[in-house]
Amino acid sequence: MQIAIAGAACGRPFHAINSIQFHRSNILTSASFTPPPRKSWLQRLWEILRAEGRP
Repeated sequence: MQIAIAGAACGRPFHAINSIQFHRSNILTSASFTPPPRKSWLQRLWEILRAEGRP
C-alpha cells in the first residue's frame, strides 16, 4: 500500500530546504535592485563646497 503525497509523483524526494531556497518568490533578479536616487547638481556642488574646508 502506497501513501499518496502531493508532489511525490516526480520521483524525487521532498527536500524542505531546497523547496524554500528555489521558490519563485525567493529568486532575485536584476529587477529586484533599484539604483540609489541621483543627486542634483546643486546637491553635488554643496557637498564639494562643504568638503573644501575639511583636511
